[in-house]
Amino acid sequence: MPTAYRNPAFTSADVQPDNQSIESTQSPSYRLERIHLEVTNVCNFKCEFCPDAIMERKRGHMDLALLERALDEIAAQRLAKIVAFHLMGEPLIYPHIFAAIAMAGDRNLNLHLTTNGSTFHIRPKHIQKLVSSGIPKVTISLQTPDPDTFIIRGAPPNLSPEQYFEGITNYVHANLTAPLEAQTKTRIHLKFLDTTPHPFLVPHKTMHVVEGKAQMQTQLKEWCDRLLAVLPPDHPDRPSPAEIAHKLKAHKPGRWQVIEITPTLALETFPLDSWGNIERDRVIPASFGYCNGTTDQAGILYDGTVVPCCKDYEGKIPLGNLNQNTLSNILDHQTPACTIRAGFNQFQVTHPVCKRCMGADTPQKSLLRQLGSIAYFKLYNPLMKRLNPGWGEI
Repeated sequence: MPTAYRNPAFTSADVQPDNQSIESTQSPSYRLERIHLEVTNVCNFKCEFCPDAIMERKRGHMDLALLERALDEIAAQRLAKIVAFHLMGEPLIYPHIFAAIAMAGDRNLNLHLTTNGSTFHIRPKHIQKLVSSGIPKVTISLQTPDPDTFIIRGAPPNLSPEQYFEGITNYVHANLTAPLEAQTKTRIHLKFLDTTPHPFLVPHKTMHVVEGKAQMQTQLKEWCDRLLAVLPPDHPDRPSPAEIAHKLKAHKPGRWQVIEITPTLALETFPLDSWGNIERDRVIPASFGYCNGTTDQAGILYDGTVVPCCKDYEGKIPLGNLNQNTLSNILDHQTPACTIRAGFNQFQVTHPVCKRCMGADTPQKSLLRQLGSIAYFKLYNPLMKRLNPGWGEI
């Protein structure tokens, strides 16, 4: 069993809705808001809303020595406020996942892990290992909250919907009832896929999972009741039925929202992503706009390739490789990253992959997305972070 995650900066009292870290207000600034670190691009699901099935990259796991070097540099150089085991792949099937979590903890990194939650049934020992690790945040991509929608997950044949939901429930229950020791209790976000049509977004594919306010609120309520069933009615962390109803009533469809249920449990809704318009026959490319790739975020693929953002799942914009260079040098001194960042700083979209990602299927929507990217990153995002530190963290 790896050592528990030790980060004295985080306590249950610091957890607020949409406020995943107090580092932004109590620590000097970091080079990046977050680094997406892909420990593996192997996944046991083939979800229809994910490009895993069309990914052409070779499959593999990150060498543990490479991962350790990356974590060492990130910690020593304060390169990221958040390190996310999240890009492609299922991190909980990485052979060294609990050693990796312990290494991040030993370096006091604010580690977030995103999982499809499948191993909680397939490998039930993962439940207690993950609870004991004290990792600051785990996001479970539940996405399809009922047996009817679960069919689009492409799950392995030995995992039924009921087993999948039970495994996730067991993990959440174990975390909710775990004693709060050494200030290491994990925050869990349960993520729901919102396929409500939105004029600004270009979905990866046309699909219907949960749509509209009434349907989403029904699913949120059912899962809220299911997850809180382990807590007695008089438990200090358990909200009353009236409080739950008030929280869920405020939900608005078609947008990213986080609904805090307890200090260590939140329900999160997220609209269907475009994944860079990869499967659109017709895309009006962007010529102007803004993105925070290489400025506030970057990704590291399992083979050490550094990419500008979490959407470059295929590694089509390689900025450099950690096997030949340091992350700091790749981001701040190498031509690929500097060129992309210089373009965005002048509201110019220079790379063909970025042009496609920020475009849309109609001229009107493409124009709206380009203008919207500037408004979001330069106005809305900074404002929300000032009003609610930690807003927008994955």
